[in-house]
Amino acid sequence: MSKLFMKQIFIILLTTLVLSALPTENNTTKALKSAFQKNPKKILKNIPQKKFLKMLYRQNHYQPLWIKEGQFNPKQYSQLFQQIEQDITLNQEGIIYKNYQTLSKLVDENLTQEQKLHTEIKLSSLYYNFLIHAIYGEIEWKNFSHKLSALKRKKINATWIKNQPKFNIIKIMQSTDINQSISSVTPTNFGYKKLLLALKKLQTIKKKSPWKKLPAFKRLALGDGGDMVLKLRARLQASGDYIECNETNISAIMPKDNNLSNKALFSICLDNAVKNFQSRHGLQVDGIVGKGTQKVLNVSIDEKIEKILLNIDRIKWLPREKQKRYLVVNIPEFMLHYIEDAKEKQKLRVIVGQPKHPTPIFSQNISYIVLNPYWKVPEGIVRREVIPAMIKNHSYLKQHGLEVHRTWSEKSAKINTSSLFWEDYLYPENKFPYRIMQPPGPKNALGKIKFKFPNRFSVYIHDTPTRHLFRRTVRAFSHGCVRLSKPTKLLETIANFNTDINLTKANKILKGKRKTFLKVNKQLRVYLVYLTAGMNSQGQIEFRNDIYNYDKYQKRRLR
Repeated sequence: MSKLFMKQIFIILLTTLVLSALPTENNTTKALKSAFQKNPKKILKNIPQKKFLKMLYRQNHYQPLWIKEGQFNPKQYSQLFQQIEQDITLNQEGIIYKNYQTLSKLVDENLTQEQKLHTEIKLSSLYYNFLIHAIYGEIEWKNFSHKLSALKRKKINATWIKNQPKFNIIKIMQSTDINQSISSVTPTNFGYKKLLLALKKLQTIKKKSPWKKLPAFKRLALGDGGDMVLKLRARLQASGDYIECNETNISAIMPKDNNLSNKALFSICLDNAVKNFQSRHGLQVDGIVGKGTQKVLNVSIDEKIEKILLNIDRIKWLPREKQKRYLVVNIPEFMLHYIEDAKEKQKLRVIVGQPKHPTPIFSQNISYIVLNPYWKVPEGIVRREVIPAMIKNHSYLKQHGLEVHRTWSEKSAKINTSSLFWEDYLYPENKFPYRIMQPPGPKNALGKIKFKFPNRFSVYIHDTPTRHLFRRTVRAFSHGCVRLSKPTKLLETIANFNTDINLTKANKILKGKRKTFLKVNKQLRVYLVYLTAGMNSQGQIEFRNDIYNYDKYQKRRLR
């Protein structure tokens, strides 16, 4: 047998295999192929995503996604319709929901082949739009980016690093299991499922008994009485804060005007309700209904629903990678959470950046820890704060334990500042030629421990000598770094899964002033996030302070 003949046989066999692997062209497939190739404008008339849909069907060899044996496949489209129907984040007045309602009627009608093909494409367009909503949400990121740029022009270096989810939409749409596909693109971290429960809870309250706005009043507190107390109680009952309780000492707080009924009295039960409301809204918990608490009480249920939807969409743009353990610093909550095996194992108070020095939103790995760190004062702080302070008070550096060095090296030569004319460096064109740093000690701004995760913002988690600030409710005092209330607790946590870190030795070093590096071989991911709504372990909805006005600047499309 000749080589040429053998080659021809091989080519024939290979061609047969390739052709057998291709899907069989039934009548609907042939019709779709013909429609796309001969008159795409007609079949795609009044349907968006024309370029995507052409690519989708070409890659699917023009096989229909929704038609089987010449009829619409109820097993397929019913999954899509059910997913849309059950998605409580969808705007029921929007285009996706309205298209679903229209198509749910069309698939049951007797249609011509041309109408069926057009409906097939419409179903794919609907599925595409729903997937985009499910994966990416509705935040107008471009507009938000313009807002951040405007802040930067005001010397406020606000930064939000987005993590765009990466999914192959065509591959997802080619799968026959729509329920599984939607599940695969749904976030699982950062309290996503709990936020959905919070949204459902508020939507139920809105349908049954939404709260009313309270009229203005000066102040209410324990022992007060009158009609306004009745309205306050009704408001807190509507939001689930007020719970009836046994009041054994009600006579002790009864005012002299004892004509009041018990319900018209600002009782202990109402005091508890106010404190609960204040606690879950990031307010000072004192039971006094002053201007601040009144303002938050009068936030409408629609505004709260929108805030939860905004935070749900924010989570969609957070990293999706699976981690056995990680840290979450939620900036508006002023808390650090340590998560291991999908459970919260540690929760610590933190101080974050001031509104004019916002902590950036990004993620990185903690790769090493510094014991007894030097604080190397950033050039921006030197220019804005240290130089003006030295002009006013020549003892400022000494009072704060600051040293001036020739370079960033701690061993570089120290500069005698008595000969410096600080006024020269007030202007940007005269750059300060030296480096200012603070050696380890009781006055060191970084305290005793620094957790380093290298990043372009020079932001890290560290200890602080100003421990009294952790007693505050709103804790935005830093220049962008995250100050930690109990840094030794975090050090112990990291040492638990980094056995080469000797805690006994580390604690001994911390008693002195010697700067020491500890390498974190099993690195810990830290996520700095901005979530202003959530649900706590007691099933209560919490709202946090929008300290950087990002809720105000970040808008969602109402489609």
